[in-house]
Amino acid sequence: MSDKTSIEWTNATWNPVTGCTQVSPGCDHCYALTFAERFRGVPNHPYQQGFDLKLWPDRLELPLSWKKPRRIFVNSMILYSKYSQQ
Repeated sequence: MSDKTSIEWTNATWNPVTGCTQVSPGCDHCYALTFAERFRGVPNHPYQQGFDLKLWPDRLELPLSWKKPRRIFVNSMILYSKYSQQ
């Protein structure tokens, strides 16, 4: 999560929810799953829990602290879950 990103079509990413509920064989080739699982078990890393679905309450109000307007990619690290269906 960052208020700056190299993603060309957005200015920031905001991930108050991370993780996924795998639903198909295509999930085996997921970029986010591969990225997150590299850090499973690394103490104090944001993906210490791997790509297990997780709500981060402390991140919910983060964009309110940003002073300048920006285009935000919300939940760039969540794919399919009960949260993405609401």
